[in-house]
Amino acid sequence: MSSRSRKEQVTYERHLKKSDRTVCAFCLINKKSPQFIEDTEHFKVIRNIFAYSIWDGQYVADHLMIVPKVHTDTLANMSASQKIEYFDLLEKYEGLHYSIYARAPSSVMKSIVHQHTHLIKPGGKLKRFILLTFKPYFRLAR
Repeated sequence: MSSRSRKEQVTYERHLKKSDRTVCAFCLINKKSPQFIEDTEHFKVIRNIFAYSIWDGQYVADHLMIVPKVHTDTLANMSASQKIEYFDLLEKYEGLHYSIYARAPSSVMKSIVHQHTHLIKPGGKLKRFILLTFKPYFRLAR
């Protein structure tokens, strides 16, 4: 289970409404961006500025994403060398205690078409109680 607080979700939805959807936000991120973490030959690792606040019943300590440098909507378009590099990055961040998550290209929940893999580092104990409803949006975590 993942979610943002109501305030975070509203901010994210406002951002999506006012953003230029003809330009890929991930393609614009470069080494000068505050979101930039690292890059390899075929990928960049960036910080998610609209991070989840809860993942697997815990607060999120850090939320990064692996993004192909070449715009694509699916992992299926990767070459053999890109796939090796991708799995090397997954292995690195899994070793740093990040959970790995990606949505299918057809997912209606995917807000940016450019393929991206979430790297989510949970922080802390499991919450004893989480109540989440979507209509009206409400979340309570303890």
